[in-house]
Amino acid sequence: MIFTCILWGTGAVAQKLHIKALGDSINGFKIGLFDGGRQVLNNEDEFSLVISNTDLSEQVLVSGWKGEKWNGNDSTISLTKETYIAEFDVNLQVTVTYQLINQHVVKKTIRLFQPGMPMMYYTLKEKFVPAEKPAKYVSFEYDNFPGGFAHEMFPSVGYVDQHNMLVGFLVDAGYKNQYTRTTRRRFSGRGGGFVGMRKLPDPQLFSVATLAEQTLGANYVQQTFGEMYNLDAGKEMVVLSKPSVQSGMEMIVPLKDQQVYTISFMCKGDTSLALRLFRIKNGKKTIELEHGLKYIDNFKVKENDWTLFKGSILVPYIQNDSVSLFIGKLTDKVSRLQIKDLKIVAHQPASEPYNVLPIGETAEKISYLFVEPWKDHREFMISSQTRLAEGMGFRGSQIEKMLYGNMNMLTWINGVNDIKPFNVPNMNYSPDMYNRDSFFSIVSTYNKDLNLSIWDQWAKTQTIKGGIGTIITPYMGSVEAKDNEATIEWLIWAMLNKRRFNVILPKDKIRKAVDYVLNEFDGGKDGVCRSHFSMSQVDIVDYKPKTDRLAVNQGMLAIALRTIKELGFPVEEAYIQKVEQEYRKFYDPKRKHLLFDRNYPDIISLTDLEPEFYSLWLFNRPMLTDEMVVNHLDQMPLLNKMVNAPHPEYGTTAPICVRLTNDKQGYAYLSADYQPFAEFGAANYANGKSDGFYYNGGSWLRGEYCAYVAGLKHGWKKATKVMENRVWAEINLNPKWPFSKEFIPTKWTTTDSWWPSTQGLCWNIFILMANEVAGLRTPDMDPDYSKKLN
Repeated sequence: MIFTCILWGTGAVAQKLHIKALGDSINGFKIGLFDGGRQVLNNEDEFSLVISNTDLSEQVLVSGWKGEKWNGNDSTISLTKETYIAEFDVNLQVTVTYQLINQHVVKKTIRLFQPGMPMMYYTLKEKFVPAEKPAKYVSFEYDNFPGGFAHEMFPSVGYVDQHNMLVGFLVDAGYKNQYTRTTRRRFSGRGGGFVGMRKLPDPQLFSVATLAEQTLGANYVQQTFGEMYNLDAGKEMVVLSKPSVQSGMEMIVPLKDQQVYTISFMCKGDTSLALRLFRIKNGKKTIELEHGLKYIDNFKVKENDWTLFKGSILVPYIQNDSVSLFIGKLTDKVSRLQIKDLKIVAHQPASEPYNVLPIGETAEKISYLFVEPWKDHREFMISSQTRLAEGMGFRGSQIEKMLYGNMNMLTWINGVNDIKPFNVPNMNYSPDMYNRDSFFSIVSTYNKDLNLSIWDQWAKTQTIKGGIGTIITPYMGSVEAKDNEATIEWLIWAMLNKRRFNVILPKDKIRKAVDYVLNEFDGGKDGVCRSHFSMSQVDIVDYKPKTDRLAVNQGMLAIALRTIKELGFPVEEAYIQKVEQEYRKFYDPKRKHLLFDRNYPDIISLTDLEPEFYSLWLFNRPMLTDEMVVNHLDQMPLLNKMVNAPHPEYGTTAPICVRLTNDKQGYAYLSADYQPFAEFGAANYANGKSDGFYYNGGSWLRGEYCAYVAGLKHGWKKATKVMENRVWAEINLNPKWPFSKEFIPTKWTTTDSWWPSTQGLCWNIFILMANEVAGLRTPDMDPDYSKKLN
């Protein structure tokens, strides 16, 4: 099978790539990287460091660090040096280690230790210098990157040298390297969207020599850790000022690539305000510009008093496109909105260190370099993900490596003053951490510290009733906790932490969550699940009063009960069996599928097999019969047939939710007259305008793949082939997007219609657990598995 072809690492043995210590005891030692006899990297030094005390009253620059001593061989070399910093009366101990991971990947680790100062802030910069002038630079999103900082969906840059060799640069996860890629926060209160922060951490995590520097002969790739832009300090220049009162406006504004701005104005009226920025290419409006401001379509204003809007925006490289600004209202209703004193300020912000090095503790910065023949930009995107996974010691198939790399790049620290691990779904959903997204992402690894830390953060959201919150958002609060699957997944996570790491769980919090689940979903103990929300990702409608119509909810109650029983709470087996039987009752023998919603019996969804997958994964036991699962999967239409797919006789994607029909096509997307999603569905999934997208037939890898694995365990003959096809689709169906996506449309004319917001979703890494259930991988292929009980 295609996805079971494992690309094993080669330990510390290289065929061509090797490293050397260069220099002497007088001038210091640095490391050179060689491809055969040819040097590809010739750094001037290993790093520079800005150190500050915690009130920022004193700063010291330690530049041009080189080792005083070295030891090692051509596959692992360590440089060491102790430096006395007189300004702080402290000794700084540093070790820099280069390790050859395989014939393409090198790992670089910088370890800092100081035993004399209670706390110090620092910014660390690593400058990687090509041995000769590159033919071009590349970034994850651009085939020819001109220079400056790269703030993109995946942090990876590199250069192609004159010998057509790619030298790429990657970085370890932010929760390890103490960085965040967050550029915005939520507004106060409900709604309003996101606004850029005033203190902006790690804006230049990756940067490349600017065009001006390249013209002067300077070429480099740089990583910068622990730098914060303070937009309320430094220099400002007003680039636009419009004092007049208007009801709304749309105009070209003077925003340029790779700059930081603040947009502000006063507003009042009797309707909410919307603000959007769009890129303009060749006079045409294209995609929305979202690196800071986002989803501002419901900013609350007052009818009689002026309200200040103020938000920053970090403009990345946008190919010198123009930018259009819209400020106004989105509603067609008669309403009044006034705007005045529009001002746009360009910043030269003050740069401040914020990474923390406490007394007696070690801080590490880990980066990765990879060298391989240049093929094209698409292969660079794939290599960036797979080489990162290899560098981190992960073993698996190509898609598994890609998903592992992507998940790590979306797991960083909470913020400037909070270095706890934090996992976001993708850059579109950043800065928020969602309960189920982080559950599926983090439980897919065997990293003890990561699992326990993020699980514990969710524990702290527990309400008085015992429910677990659904969202944690940096710099702001959230009161969103509801009777969906969040609390059940938190209990499953607790059970896994106990199994995997032999930890002692907090009894009071577990008991409160157990009581919440038992009382909230089946208070009458009749075995029937009732809830206001779907216990699946299809969460776009709520039910008042509670509903018992949903198959997935009934199955999730059964999973919850078995989890609660394993956690040590008394649950009678007869009660669990009754709940499971109610789940099986959702199978319609005439239609030959589980009923997504009893009120809409023609609708079929892959999410209804999710409880069955849970049961196979967690308890190694089925709840449904082979006939039920096989027939259900046979009813699902397989769409997007491709002649170059592994199995062209089958489609490469299946809709997560679709209506089955008796006509020749056999299925239909949702319509105004057959609509299970109430007002939301009527507004968004009627008249064919969203056919094949999102929950109107979008193909979601995690849910789809897990359903196929459930089918595999039940003897579904197509399982292996459609699993291979679906993995192929994730990488190849859109050749320009070879990475994980929120969903793939099942109806589209060109890939230009695919939503940019779907790029890079990290919960798809959960297919690692599906592959374990399928027997396609083992836990020890995770680099943290051997440490799970330490």
